[in-house]
Amino acid sequence: MSKRRKEITRKDFLKTSCMGLTGFIAYDVLKNNPLNLLGQDKPRLQTRVLGRTGIRTPALGFGAARTMEPSLLKAALDYGMTFIDTGRSYFNGNNERMVGEIVKGIRKDVIIQSKMRVNLRKGGSTVEAAQALRKEMGSTFEASLKALQTDYIDIMLIHEAGGPEVLKNETIMEFFSKAKKKGQIRAHGFSCHDEIEILQAANESAFWDIIMLPFNHKGSYVHMLSGASKEWDQPRVEIELERAHKNNLGMVVMKTCSAGPYAPQGVGQPTFAGAIRWVLDHAFIGVAVVAISSFDEMVEDLKAL
Repeated sequence: MSKRRKEITRKDFLKTSCMGLTGFIAYDVLKNNPLNLLGQDKPRLQTRVLGRTGIRTPALGFGAARTMEPSLLKAALDYGMTFIDTGRSYFNGNNERMVGEIVKGIRKDVIIQSKMRVNLRKGGSTVEAAQALRKEMGSTFEASLKALQTDYIDIMLIHEAGGPEVLKNETIMEFFSKAKKKGQIRAHGFSCHDEIEILQAANESAFWDIIMLPFNHKGSYVHMLSGASKEWDQPRVEIELERAHKNNLGMVVMKTCSAGPYAPQGVGQPTFAGAIRWVLDHAFIGVAVVAISSFDEMVEDLKAL
């Protein structure tokens, strides 16, 4: 896997662009519609249905993983970004707590997607290993419910499923089936970064509801924080995503801005809004989740709609 350098980061782009509001403007200034300061009306967010789940969601989702700023999430919700992506491991569980505190009075008006990590120990098929995994998943799930101040989570994902063996694990599938039957989750799925093999496994299974994976106009990314890089065979991934769409799986994508700004056919100024539009132009995409860490980024992302 070769490493590509990012041409420009979101932070650098917004620093050099005349469009940016300062990321330090308080929410009480922004709540009167920050886009009006840019000569724009409040956008009307397009909605899509996530496959067989029946969950109708805005096409643009709020990736909460990089912020602990409540006012940023409040502003996003005001603009209709009611799909919130979080996870048990973000900020040591405090990201879920922040989300839970903000949405506790409007729980039924938002869609919460969270994630849990699983540890498939050696001897994973033994009774002891299955019991340990079941206990670990139960404890993690209960911690998420408590942090989010809710009795159900709309979408619960396995965080970074490492391979097809995770998707085929009977204990994991049993756990999600029981949680869904109890009404504790509406849908289950997994996130991944190694696309082809695990996408093929998901398409061969009738169990999973949601897939979350990287997808952007370059077919690659460099992680903003860690510097880790990833490339994929875009044509092959798109074939599997089309197949997943036909199989009625809901598609949630990330790293939508990690390939840099984009201009259709190279015409005009490349923007991150253009990069998001490129993603959403694919009918098999349900939600484009964008990690947002400032008001500048939120304003730019909303221009995609």
